[in-house]
Amino acid sequence: MKTIVVSEELHPDGIKLLKSRPDVTVLEARGDEARLRELMPQAHAVLIRTLYLDAEMMASAKHLEVVSRHGVGCDNIDVGHLSERKIPMTIAVDSNTTSVVEQVIMMMLALNKRAFQYDALTRNNQFHQRCQHATSELLDKKILIVGFGRIGKRLAPVCKAFGMNVTVADIALDDSLAIDLGCQGVTDFRAHLADSDYLTVHVPLHDGISIGLGAETSTFNLIGEKELEALPAHAYVINCARGGIVDEAAIAAAIGKGDIAGFGCDVFVDEPPAADNPLLNLPNTIYSPHNAASTNEGLSRMATYSAQNILDVFDGKLRPEMIYNAAAFSN
Repeated sequence: MKTIVVSEELHPDGIKLLKSRPDVTVLEARGDEARLRELMPQAHAVLIRTLYLDAEMMASAKHLEVVSRHGVGCDNIDVGHLSERKIPMTIAVDSNTTSVVEQVIMMMLALNKRAFQYDALTRNNQFHQRCQHATSELLDKKILIVGFGRIGKRLAPVCKAFGMNVTVADIALDDSLAIDLGCQGVTDFRAHLADSDYLTVHVPLHDGISIGLGAETSTFNLIGEKELEALPAHAYVINCARGGIVDEAAIAAAIGKGDIAGFGCDVFVDEPPAADNPLLNLPNTIYSPHNAASTNEGLSRMATYSAQNILDVFDGKLRPEMIYNAAAFSN
């Protein structure tokens, strides 16, 4: 009998899958960090959502075989510790892609069409001000997608369907796919900022060192003051990846000075953001509480994929593409 510790509330489809197995016991921490720490010594597997898993907690799990992320980002987990122990860090590949792509498009349209401003005018009997705020179309606009991974590859054709001109950037660019999708593919995104109407980021958050890469691969504050200065004043920035990839202080200053037109964001460095976070009082912005992936369909897929990854490890049939720290097993 093996024990699976589930850190937080899970979609019923995921719990049902785990409990369908007679050879496992499921223990639920229900979002209580102290309870999670207490349960760790019993764990053969951990299904983790947003709580932090540090090295000390995982070291207490002497029988640990796998940590499974409910999603794809692993910045709340000490992946280096798992890699040292040759324990797979699995992710729910492609479970939330559609949900996040739709969130990006929603934010772009809401900003572009000044949706909230015009909703307020309509509700406040200011119908005569229907042309007060300038709006524009997505057609023929230029979007720069930084990160051509799973989400970037799905987002690009959606933007093409709106008639946008799409440039995709990645340090390990799949150039042939970019061409097949009718996109311009580049490895240096900074050279294309000045020509972009929209900038959206879809890279993981890491400092390079924590997952065994060089410091030059850090994505923290990837979009900072210099990058924002290079954008035209009418440009919009979208971050539905991870808080910290876009420098919050820099973008607040840029919007305040009118250096860029607006910002859409699902993720913050500190979550929830502090009440005095300057981003919260800026015009032409739209925010969501790190729930871009949390559609009914997305939550079901994340729960079932992350549960299945654990069972596949136990059964010796884990799919390689589900392993986040695959490099740790290449030697």
